[in-house]
Amino acid sequence: MIETFDSKDIFDLMYDCAEAQSCAFVYFHNDALLKCQDETLIESVYSYYEEFLPDDILRILRGNKENVIKFVSPDTASINAISWFPKRDQLIDESGNLLPDEYYFKCYAIDKQGIFYFN
Repeated sequence: MIETFDSKDIFDLMYDCAEAQSCAFVYFHNDALLKCQDETLIESVYSYYEEFLPDDILRILRGNKENVIKFVSPDTASINAISWFPKRDQLIDESGNLLPDEYYFKCYAIDKQGIFYFN
């Protein structure tokens, strides 16, 4: 007999982990950048984020693998999420034009009560 279970998504897993460990997480992803084939655009995105992201976070972006960061408190998670990942309407070039979707990382901060910040 096959037994089935309700699977959990990434948010459920982070919520459960935050509750068990009394911590918070920042989760971010950029589907447009992952699908992008234009190497020049990809490097332009990384160069943009080099201006204000810490080196270890930039390595995570470039690695396209681990995109969850653990924090000891919701306050530190939200402060970092806000400072690292601009909202979509804040991503503008020197001429005031909106940058392409490849620049936008969706970002969520999660604690034991669920998502408390997202851009």
